[in-house]
Amino acid sequence: MASDNIGSVGTTALAFFVAVGSRDENPSEWGMAHLLEHLVFKGAGRRDFRAIARQMDRLGADINAFTTRDYTCFHAKVLDSEALDAYHLVRDLVLQPWLAAEDLEREKGVVVEEMNESLDDPDEVLDTLITEALYQDSHYTHDILGTPESLANIEAEGLKAFYHRWYRPENMVLAVSGGARELILKAAEQDFSGVGGVSELPRRRPRPTLAYLQREQAEDWEQAKIALGVEAPGRYQDEYWRALMLSSILGGQNSSRLWQRLREEEGLVYSVGTQYAADYDFGDMITYLSLTPEKIPQALRALFDEVSRLAEVGPDTEEVSHTRVYLNTVLVMNQETPDARVMRLGRYALDGKEAPQIDQAVRALSEITPEMVKADAQTWIPGSRMAAVAAGPVHSGALNHAMFQGRQA
Repeated sequence: MASDNIGSVGTTALAFFVAVGSRDENPSEWGMAHLLEHLVFKGAGRRDFRAIARQMDRLGADINAFTTRDYTCFHAKVLDSEALDAYHLVRDLVLQPWLAAEDLEREKGVVVEEMNESLDDPDEVLDTLITEALYQDSHYTHDILGTPESLANIEAEGLKAFYHRWYRPENMVLAVSGGARELILKAAEQDFSGVGGVSELPRRRPRPTLAYLQREQAEDWEQAKIALGVEAPGRYQDEYWRALMLSSILGGQNSSRLWQRLREEEGLVYSVGTQYAADYDFGDMITYLSLTPEKIPQALRALFDEVSRLAEVGPDTEEVSHTRVYLNTVLVMNQETPDARVMRLGRYALDGKEAPQIDQAVRALSEITPEMVKADAQTWIPGSRMAAVAAGPVHSGALNHAMFQGRQA
């Protein structure tokens, strides 16, 4: 269990984190972790799907779930007065799902519709492409939703076996924050005392193998979408905070280098931004662009020119200083609501770690110098190892030609 004692504004958030995600699926199981997340809402404990929906509405609660590559999360946010009932509902969803065969067949169809919706979303298509270009491990890159073929082959007995393999107390974290924190922790101690074996957390998985591929995919869109990805530090590496600083200076805020150059000064893109994502011991940093296809070569020239300048000259003290203020503000604001705190508490607890306190984060950011950012920017300079993808109205070879031109700038 993980919790904090920050004062309440009248709400409580709680979440069960189950340490199973799409990375834990064998090829014959692709999509099972996500399908389970759906199916528990069809019936659990003494409630069928109608009773579950009615109680969610009666509680006035935000109760939902999501699946990632590393874990599945069932979460709720309610008024303090309704928190214990919400805990009991989410507990039953996680520990007492019916997993009925007839519900399974219906929910497969729902997930196929979710797949179809994702294919209509350019951002999701691009995320899939850049993940497959940056990593070559199918355990990591396969779609969390699975495939229509893998879903069709999932049967109730196999899904139940998957559930019993992973949905055990020793493979879970309960995170709580808010006014009813003590009440829920007491109830959880009673529910789980003497249940399960020795904790199996944290779980360690092999790092995915990097690929650094270039891919193009023609789509009937108005704009082209481009993503460039590089390797970045893991969440617990010393360079983590430096990577946060670099991604913000490069493309993470309104005054970032790429936004100012490509959008404001030259008007080459509709949007451009850099995102840094960190797992336990590895991470990636990806820059996204949305633009007219004809502007791709010019935009990439400007992008590589800007990152080369950052790597050669580095930022000045003022740029690092105002980025530090920006990151400190984001970190503090992310602690203002119990649901945001619960997500942070649970994610770190899955790794067997305590979430860093704000003062620790502020101290780490305060130690970053312009010289450090300059050195880290070498990752992005022309000639570095980089995955690149383009989707939309792009012709074959367009990305490769534009990348070559951009790196020659």
